[in-house]
Amino acid sequence: MFEILTGLLLLLLILVLLYYLLVQVIPRQTLVFLGGGFLIAIILVSFFIPSYGPTAVLWRVVSLPLHPVGLAIVMVLLAVMRIKKDKIEKPAPTFLWVALITLLITSNPLIAYQLAQTIEQEAVTIEIQKQGICLVDCPTAAEPVNSGAIVVLGTGTTEPNIPYRTQIQLTSEGDRLLYTASLYTQQQARGNTPRVIICAPRRNYLIGDETQVSEAEDIARVLQGLGIPRDVMLLENRGVHLHMHAVAVQELLKQAGLTNSFVTLVTSGLRLRRAAQTFRQVGIRVVPRPSSFYTFQKGGSPQRQLTAMDFLPSIEALQITHNVIDEYFATIYYFLRGWLSPVVY
Repeated sequence: MFEILTGLLLLLLILVLLYYLLVQVIPRQTLVFLGGGFLIAIILVSFFIPSYGPTAVLWRVVSLPLHPVGLAIVMVLLAVMRIKKDKIEKPAPTFLWVALITLLITSNPLIAYQLAQTIEQEAVTIEIQKQGICLVDCPTAAEPVNSGAIVVLGTGTTEPNIPYRTQIQLTSEGDRLLYTASLYTQQQARGNTPRVIICAPRRNYLIGDETQVSEAEDIARVLQGLGIPRDVMLLENRGVHLHMHAVAVQELLKQAGLTNSFVTLVTSGLRLRRAAQTFRQVGIRVVPRPSSFYTFQKGGSPQRQLTAMDFLPSIEALQITHNVIDEYFATIYYFLRGWLSPVVY
């Protein structure tokens, strides 16, 4: 406790000194120039070295206005800065209106589900064609395929296994693990025993031994309880983003002699297109298998009934919109880096 308090006091002292330097000593024009250079440096390092920890944190701060809640916070701060002791300057109400409209639109369930459905529809189409795969090198679209490996992108599917919990808990994304076990059972029913590759980085925000901070280890224990033997599992916990996972999985497939085998890729419906194209770009023959859908199939049954609650703002809708925007930005970034295969489903 004393060390934490000392650290906070030291940080406060540094912030006060920085404020004095920035406001009282350095000219405003120079300050704008330095700030712009610093921002450009963060963007460049984040673009070319996305796995570098400190820059990743700074990028999350810099990119805050690119997300609904962040944009609303920035607008409110700008409005507050316009409020003086005796009066409110004219632009302040405009900033507040922008913040309010942003939150109302992005937290609207109808809009959120429509945005998610636009991305997930391709994943829905793949699920409809489960009896086969839709790749350019398939003999026929209806031919069942034996996979050499099942790769599950498991980041965020489990909660940390802290002492007072009696078992590993699943998050809202945890159905991905149940689906992985189901796919493994289907493969075994055809006389095939694929490897199961679990992609999930270490939880760096935890302090403990490897078994406590490794989400891949937790996922392995869950899958083992669902009937998958531990000796067929391979853990990939070095990658911190999708492309790193793809490169590492390709290396694991080479080591296992499965380079030319089809690989079943399990991930969320929202992330499926980018994930499949990323894995194909490194030379993996992917059979996409999406899970964790937000929306319903158009024209399918059952359908989600429209209710009065769909017109009211909700935290769930805001989270969906945030995830959709994140995926759009990630796809653009992967395209610019050349990490997406031009092959389509």
